[in-house]
Amino acid sequence: MILRRLSQSLKEQNWTAIWIEFILLVGGVFLGIQVANWNATQQDHKREAEFITRLDRDFQKIDERLVSNIKRWELKTASTLRILADLDSHQKTGLWPRTKAEMLADLNETFNHRIPAPRSATYIELLSDGQLGLIRNTKLRNALLEYDAQVGYSMTGFDVLVNRVEPFMGTVVAHLEYDQTKTNTNMPTETNPIDQVWSDVDLERLAADPEVKTAIKMYAAASRNQLALSKLQRNKAGATIALLNPKAPSIESKQP
Repeated sequence: MILRRLSQSLKEQNWTAIWIEFILLVGGVFLGIQVANWNATQQDHKREAEFITRLDRDFQKIDERLVSNIKRWELKTASTLRILADLDSHQKTGLWPRTKAEMLADLNETFNHRIPAPRSATYIELLSDGQLGLIRNTKLRNALLEYDAQVGYSMTGFDVLVNRVEPFMGTVVAHLEYDQTKTNTNMPTETNPIDQVWSDVDLERLAADPEVKTAIKMYAAASRNQLALSKLQRNKAGATIALLNPKAPSIESKQP
């Protein structure tokens, strides 16, 4: 309609009408573009909110896994240190300070592993689809990146430490017996390299083997390092959660 009136005004050389029609035409196009841009922005904001909700769910689950991992590595570290104390005490006095059952429980715990908590599936989706720019908060984007990088460091550290202690496993298990009819329900099978329950230990042979203490020391050192990696990963996750959901409890208030 405007174009037809503009064409008619040009024929009649009605310059006032031409200017009016031209302004209306340009203004209409401009407003149309603005409305389209506004709609696109609103859609982006809606998608951003959806992704943030999903990221928050991801990281709440990740934090639960990290809490579980930290508890497990603390237990394993404590168990290896108690075994070392037992060996030292026996070396000095010729007596065991604890019962065989207590030592056996700690030896079982020694071989328990926990795979590091995973990456955020939603963050992976944002990266693969090239949509990370939907997240307008620069601090949040950086926190997501830092957590994702930490997962890589934790996985690399886990592989290195597991490979480091694996050669020492045979030294310890040579003095253990297991019951094939039982499994250790406290050790998730997907993360535990030995899923049977050790049912007996020859304490005298264990004490007489000069390589045992070195093996247990390696497990203790690996456990401490895994614990440190898990705590560092949880700090990164906590920083992300604080930006995703400022009303969520801080990780300090939920320390395991």
